[in-house]
Amino acid sequence: MTRSNNRKQYWLDRLLAMSKSIRRRDLSLYLGGKSPTKDQTVALDIADVKEIKSIFGISGQDGRLYHEAVDHFVRTRIEPFQAILDNWMRGAKAQVNGEDVPFGEIITWCQDSGDNRSRQILAKETLSLCRFLAPFSHASWKTLLHVLEKDLGYEEYIFYCDEKKKIMLADARKQAMQFLAETRGKYDSLIRPLLHEVTGLSLKDASRFDAIYLFGLRYLDHLFPRDLTVAKAIDFFNGWGFKLADQPALHVHIQGKPGSQSYCIPVSIPQEVHVVTGPLQGWLDLEALYHELGHAMSFLFVDPVLPPEKREFFHSGALSETYAFLTQKICLSHRFLQDVLGLSEKDARKVADVHEVKWLALARRYAAKLLIEVDNFQEGRLQKGEKHYAKIMQRETGFHYDPETYLFDLMPDFYSCDYFQAFIGADSLWKYLADKMDCNWPVHPETGDILLRWWKSGNHRDLTSFLHDLDAELL
Repeated sequence: MTRSNNRKQYWLDRLLAMSKSIRRRDLSLYLGGKSPTKDQTVALDIADVKEIKSIFGISGQDGRLYHEAVDHFVRTRIEPFQAILDNWMRGAKAQVNGEDVPFGEIITWCQDSGDNRSRQILAKETLSLCRFLAPFSHASWKTLLHVLEKDLGYEEYIFYCDEKKKIMLADARKQAMQFLAETRGKYDSLIRPLLHEVTGLSLKDASRFDAIYLFGLRYLDHLFPRDLTVAKAIDFFNGWGFKLADQPALHVHIQGKPGSQSYCIPVSIPQEVHVVTGPLQGWLDLEALYHELGHAMSFLFVDPVLPPEKREFFHSGALSETYAFLTQKICLSHRFLQDVLGLSEKDARKVADVHEVKWLALARRYAAKLLIEVDNFQEGRLQKGEKHYAKIMQRETGFHYDPETYLFDLMPDFYSCDYFQAFIGADSLWKYLADKMDCNWPVHPETGDILLRWWKSGNHRDLTSFLHDLDAELL
């Protein structure tokens, strides 16, 4: 083996070990454990990153190794600032009617609170907390942009993300704008009556905290089957030929409170995949479980003989999120609710109709966020983009957004683009499967064969080319 090949294998092995170490550390944190003082692997320096770039380049499958290295390099420089923010956030609490609401539990609290006045108080409290915490959040973002520009030579954050995700964010912005324009009338006609029916509020008087309650669906949990357990919910996929309960590589951890943030952590694809979720006590919990299982299955059934760059390294989450949204959408569809969970026709229709509004609302939310983030980074107004954020979010969702919450709604690497494209992608897969079979495709055994074929190919294709190939099949 030549020296060049030796170095290539060395960096492939080292980056893979670093990525798995960080995933395991994240898993420990999500499970309530303590993070080690430092990773077992040695951090990369700028000379390492440059050597990796010279060996692998920045494009194609090999380019993923370079961007994996950049991720590790940037992460070590941001973590000290993120740790300060995390410490302050852990101590930050809102006061609502004598109750302490930790900053990290605000969303969960809103999902459970049917009292309009209490949510208004929380909105004011959250505004004050965001004003205090914003400088710490800004410091992390400022460090990220500095490292990308000064150490790695990227003039703009958008250029870096275009290269890493293998997309053009300007084109994605146009797609989002078109989607928002095409769905604006339908969304407005649906959201206003639903909001008033559930909360008694008109849209002009509602905030994002009211939206969180509305789409948390807790007011429909009285229709949730009380005998439905996580184990029974997972058994649904037996009909596709996937006995997940017998998969040694899958580990499902049930902890925390209902509505807690759920995660899928693929420590090693496909050998070790973890799902962390809360107890199954309502529709929101079922959605979260099926979403993370969609991720998990797309990792579990990857062909293990694929090289690591096609299994382990992927810098756009759009394809995996598409699979996750597809399974999430199944569990609140009318036919699933009636035929699988046993709800009456009336109750199944009620839950499914509300979920369809939620689905459209979330797709529009991420389309709006994508538009805002591209605009703000193009104009170099990270710290001064709050007004644009509040204006566009209210225009496209109808709900009031405080400008001060902007930085806490900002996702790294334009993940809002991944989410938006995944909503569109899941709808495309739904239509494809319905055309191949019929509207009852979720309960067809053949569905498992099709999904398995998709999942086996791993993460090496981007969502756009994947959907293009599916369209060609139907012609």
